[in-house]
Amino acid sequence: MNTIPAFETIINEFYAALTEIDGVYQIQQGNTTGSTQLKQQAEKEMIDATVKLAAAMYVYAQIEGKPDLLVACKVSPSLLGAMSAEKLKITCTNVYTQGAQLGDALVDYGQSVEDVSQLKNEIDEFATVIAAPRNAIVTRAQARQELDVLMKEANDLLRNKADKLIELLKASKPKVYNIYKAARVIVDLRAGSKLEEEE
Repeated sequence: MNTIPAFETIINEFYAALTEIDGVYQIQQGNTTGSTQLKQQAEKEMIDATVKLAAAMYVYAQIEGKPDLLVACKVSPSLLGAMSAEKLKITCTNVYTQGAQLGDALVDYGQSVEDVSQLKNEIDEFATVIAAPRNAIVTRAQARQELDVLMKEANDLLRNKADKLIELLKASKPKVYNIYKAARVIVDLRAGSKLEEEE
C-alpha cells in the first residue's frame, strides 16, 4: 500500500469516519458511556500525575523544612477522587503551580521538569473533557441527520475512491487486493447473511 499513499490516506480517513459514526450513533441511542469513559480516563491520568508530583514535593518539603509546601502536597488518590470535577481541577492545578515554581529542584526526587509539564497537559486535557459543549448534538433527530451525512461520506470514501485505487494494486500486490476485496463483503447482522457491496 506504500506504493499508493493516497490509498492509505483514504483508508485512514474511512476508519476515522467509522469512529465518528460510532460516537454519533451512541448519542442517537442516548448512550453517554463513551463520554463518561473519556472523562474517567482523563481524570485518572491527571490524578496519577498529581499524586506522583505531590509525593516528590512532600519529601522535598520535609528535607528542606518547608511546612507550607507540606500542607499543599497532602493529597491522595482517594481524596482527589472524591472531589467534584471543578475542585479536582483546581487542586491539581495548585500542585502543578507549586511544582513549576521549584523547577529542576525535584529531579533528585524523581520528578523532572518534563514530568511537571506533563501534569499541566493532563490538567488541560481534563479541563477540555469536562468543558466540552454538550449541546453539539442535542437531540436524537439531530444525531440521525449527522449520522446520515457521515454514512454518505464513508460510502463515498470506499466506493468512489478506495474501490478505484485498489484496482491499481490488482497485478502488483494481489494479496493486498484480495484482502481488501474480502473486507468489502458486508455482513448483514440482522438478516444473518452476507451481501457483497455493489460496485
